[in-house]
Amino acid sequence: MPLTRTITELTACGFAVALSPLDIALVLLLLLGSTPLLKSSLFSGAWFVTNSVAIALLVTVGKGLTLSMEKGGIHQVGIDLFAAGALLALGIRELDPKPKDFKDLQGSWITKLEKVGQLPLTVLLLTAPLTLLLSPDNLFLLAKGASLVQGGHHSQLLELGLIAYFSLISSTLLLIPILLVLVRKQQVQPLLEQGKQFIEQRSSLILGLISVALALYLGWSGWSGLDGFAAIS
Repeated sequence: MPLTRTITELTACGFAVALSPLDIALVLLLLLGSTPLLKSSLFSGAWFVTNSVAIALLVTVGKGLTLSMEKGGIHQVGIDLFAAGALLALGIRELDPKPKDFKDLQGSWITKLEKVGQLPLTVLLLTAPLTLLLSPDNLFLLAKGASLVQGGHHSQLLELGLIAYFSLISSTLLLIPILLVLVRKQQVQPLLEQGKQFIEQRSSLILGLISVALALYLGWSGWSGLDGFAAIS
């Protein structure tokens, strides 16, 4: 796979991971709480490291198992189509209209996140890996990212650079609020409050639309890969 295409698809996958309502909301809450820059920076740093380690492990395991990750390969097509089906199911579930009392039954997840922000720093560091790796859509995207890195057949040094690039893109929406607070804290504070409220009210819609969009993309990628699928052609 050409390097430009690898970077383009890695950017799309990384940005999809970055669009995690749960983690964005948590960073906003940390920035609105005590020692905001320390806690939010540690959480975002743990998120970046977890992405990098997860991708590196998947690439290493993939090579160890001699998985074929070029476009049209059986493993690549399988990952794309399986992930498309799972993400489509997740998106439909999130977009399904909820009863009026749904929020009352479930409780405010923002309130639960506020409690997470009060945890000791060592425990807070473990929150990033948990929220990243326990999310089905993130797991599929990490697998897709690893397949893109491995399928390019690049040098080991370039693969490390691509992994770091993916992790940086996937951390973008966590880092931007931190940078804004560093530059203009007083002006940004009201925007953080509005962002928190928007995510709380529209989290299902955001997650549903992202999941359906990713399902369509991965479905198209898997379907187009069937042209080079030797087992079928």
